[in-house]
Amino acid sequence: MVAKGNPKKIHTIADLVRPDVRFINRQRGAGTRLLLDYLLKEHHLKAADVQGYEREEYTHMAVAVNVLSGTADVGLGILAAAKALGLNFIPLMPERYDLVVPESTYEDLRFRTLLEVIRSSEFKEAATALGGYDLKDCGKIVWEQ
Repeated sequence: MVAKGNPKKIHTIADLVRPDVRFINRQRGAGTRLLLDYLLKEHHLKAADVQGYEREEYTHMAVAVNVLSGTADVGLGILAAAKALGLNFIPLMPERYDLVVPESTYEDLRFRTLLEVIRSSEFKEAATALGGYDLKDCGKIVWEQ
């Protein structure tokens, strides 16, 4: 996520190590933080060279607020948070979400209700409105043992 208009012209992970770019990070253990660390390593970049790497927030919205307020130029987060605050969003890669449940749960009424909800057009419309979610397999059973 970057400020509206992307004034620092940030486009890739490599831009995070530029001396004029201030970053806001997610906390250790967050999926977003794990992705960042993976991408830094993949591009042979050092976390120590990212100004603000040690500054942590606990939610996508908190990262977005830092970018909106100007205390950071960039932070990793989801499209929905960027849209909510009018920020520009630069996609890095698609992310897949799967729900894994034990076979014993499959026939539970609560789980069946959850499946009914996530398969509904109302749910899919609401998730689509947030932005950034590929719902083509939403509610689909992709593997059974």
